[in-house]
Amino acid sequence: MYRRNITKWVLLVASIFIVSACASSPFNMEGVHQTISPAQTLDNKTHLNKRVVWGGMIVEIRNLKNSSQLELLNYPLDTNGEPVRSAQPQGRFIIKVNSFLDPAQYNSGRWLSVLGSVLPSEPGKIGEVKYQYPVVQSEQLHLWPEYSSTGDTSTRFHFGIGIGIGR
Repeated sequence: MYRRNITKWVLLVASIFIVSACASSPFNMEGVHQTISPAQTLDNKTHLNKRVVWGGMIVEIRNLKNSSQLELLNYPLDTNGEPVRSAQPQGRFIIKVNSFLDPAQYNSGRWLSVLGSVLPSEPGKIGEVKYQYPVVQSEQLHLWPEYSSTGDTSTRFHFGIGIGIGR
């Protein structure tokens, strides 16, 4: 009897470790075109209204009367949809959000991913330079922890059991 209880506990603990070791995207990826980058949407009307996941570092937030806009420095994403902080930035894009976003939470330098639909690009400026911005209408935003695993060089302890695919 005692031995059977120990076996059950060992299996339960092992199952918890296995499930927790499997990281996943914060988004439901059904119907998402994962290969469409912001740059590909600039002159390609065939990508309009397609669902994408893009991400990067927040450069600026603009709160308007009934909405907010985030300007992001675009970075490639890992398999979980998190921006790869050690990669080279790939331009900028705009996220349109149909609600107020608090600038204290969505501040410059934070890392964010967005699930949304591609809108027509819009002209703008970076300083005095004209720039054509890819645009996405947000369905869901995900702010990444400030000390995330991607590109973080701090020393931490990690224990996991399971199968994974490295970068």
